[in-house]
Amino acid sequence: MAARRWPVRVVRRCLRPVWQGLVACGGVYLAGESTRTAAQRPPLLLGPPAGHPERLRPDVPLTALERALLEEWQRAG
Repeated sequence: MAARRWPVRVVRRCLRPVWQGLVACGGVYLAGESTRTAAQRPPLLLGPPAGHPERLRPDVPLTALERALLEEWQRAG
């Protein structure tokens, strides 16, 4: 029975460092990407962009959902 386990042990012993290396490379890659995207974020927007329905029809009141989303956005900002 022990003779059958040696291939599993060899494969695990060989693949563990490879896996750990891939995890480390992925961590470095993701850390670099997150800092790069954080630097490219635009400044906080003060309202909806041009062409947004709220900009096109300022005379139409917001729906209940839109008001709730606006309040949540203002609390987060």
